[in-house]
Amino acid sequence: MYGKINLGEKMNKKKIVKRLAFILIIGLLVFGIYQELTINSVKRVELDSQNRVFSNTPETFDNATIVFFSDIHYNKFMNKERFLPFIELISQLEPDILLFGGDLFDHPSVEFPSDDTIDELTQLLSSLDATLGKYAVLGNHDYESPTTNSIVVSVLENSGFNVLVNETLKVYNQQNEYIYIAGIDSQLLGNPDIDLTFENHVKDSLTIALSHTPDIIDQLDATMIDWQLSGHSHGGQISLPLIGPLYKVPYAEKYPTSHENINNIKLDVSNGIGTTRLDMRLFANPQIHYYTLKYE
Repeated sequence: MYGKINLGEKMNKKKIVKRLAFILIIGLLVFGIYQELTINSVKRVELDSQNRVFSNTPETFDNATIVFFSDIHYNKFMNKERFLPFIELISQLEPDILLFGGDLFDHPSVEFPSDDTIDELTQLLSSLDATLGKYAVLGNHDYESPTTNSIVVSVLENSGFNVLVNETLKVYNQQNEYIYIAGIDSQLLGNPDIDLTFENHVKDSLTIALSHTPDIIDQLDATMIDWQLSGHSHGGQISLPLIGPLYKVPYAEKYPTSHENINNIKLDVSNGIGTTRLDMRLFANPQIHYYTLKYE
């Protein structure tokens, strides 16, 4: 009789231990996911390094390097401490061309940047060099109000960026060879004008379109551009393997991530650097993109 009672007690103890172990494992898993979502992933610095080969790359642009970054969303979640590793990485890469894809501050009409914050960000961006120039377009957060729009443009221009709003510039590299950088305005809150952007464009020249919103690629064709660089989507901020972004923003609903060929155009969409709404990321790391042009 006593033996049966002892056996039953042992079995109950084993069940209790198993349940406690299960609860502990679930707790650790939840803690790990929360840690990744809110601490590790938002500060992770991911470098996307790739070659880009186009048949119309000028010979003098062979091995020319381009760094592209987007969506800083400074001032709310993003601060100097978090932004500095990205600044340091871009400086170490020593790009020939530096491109910024818009959304400098996060909801600046709500979280109005102070003079100190404006000066701080201007100094950080001014520290970046690019031998063939620094170019930027505006995102939807950059258009929240006339006042904040003026601040954004001022910060970018005082930092040495050419702000392109529906215009195309020639970028020369030795002799008379050049490529085009075309800046198309944001579809969200901006006023994209494709005809105006390309009115002085010479077809068959290598042309890189810089647009905050990726879905505008459906309004373009390969006679206009060879390659489009965009941000805006943040990769969804929360993305799952095989499923992709859980949330898609307007004008990045069709193309929230990169595509090899859209209407014979190469599309690269950045996860960006900062976060908005929620300071969380999962399987959508902050990114800096480093491209090397190749002459065929």
